[in-house]
Amino acid sequence: MPALVVATIASGTGTASAQLPAPPPLPELPALPPLPSIPLPELPALSLPEPAPVQLPNPELPRVELPAVAVPEPVPFPTVTLPAPVPVDLPALPPPPPVPTLDEVARMLGLPPPPSEPPAVLFANQVWPNNQSKRDAFVDLSNEVTVGWNNGGQQRMMLGSFVGLAIGCVSIFPNFMAGCMLGNLIGAGVGAVVGIDEGNPKARPSLEKFMATPW
Repeated sequence: MPALVVATIASGTGTASAQLPAPPPLPELPALPPLPSIPLPELPALSLPEPAPVQLPNPELPRVELPAVAVPEPVPFPTVTLPAPVPVDLPALPPPPPVPTLDEVARMLGLPPPPSEPPAVLFANQVWPNNQSKRDAFVDLSNEVTVGWNNGGQQRMMLGSFVGLAIGCVSIFPNFMAGCMLGNLIGAGVGAVVGIDEGNPKARPSLEKFMATPW
C-alpha cells in the first residue's frame, strides 16, 4: 500500500512539471555611456644650467734632485803571515795483539778443541755412520742449500715472512695473534724454499738425490 501511494505521487508530480509554461526571455541591458575625457596640462620645459669649468691642479709631481753620495773605498785587510809549523815526532803506535785462534780460546777456557770438520759432516757421521752414500748425499745437499741461501734465499725468506705476516693477521681476524704467527712462519718457510731454489738450481736435484739414496 505505501509503495502504491509513493508511485501515485511521483506520477502526478512528473505530469504537473511537464504542463508548466516556459519562462519569458530577459530584457537586454542598456549600453554604458562613454567615459569623459580629462585634459592634462602640458609640463613646463626643463632647462639645466651649463656646468661651470673647474680648474684642476697640475698632476705632475715636482722634481726633487737628490745630493750625490760619495762611497768611500774599501779598507784593505792587513796581511797576516803564519809561522812555519814545527815538526813533532810522535811515537809509533804498538801493533795490535794477535787474535787467538779457536783452539787457543778453547784451551784457555778448558774446553775441548772445536771440530775441524764442517757441521754437516759431523751430523752425517753421527746419523749415518755405516752409510757412506747417504752421508755424501747429505753433505752435497747442505753445500748446495748454503749456496742458494747466500744467493737470494735470505732475501726471499724476509719477503715471504712479511707477506705471510700480513695475510695471516687479516685472514684470522678474531684471533689475529695466532694468524700473525702462523702466517709469519709459513711465509718465511715458503720464501726460503723459493729463494734457495732460484738462487741455486742445483739445490733441488741434490734434495731429490738425497731422498732417493737408501737409508
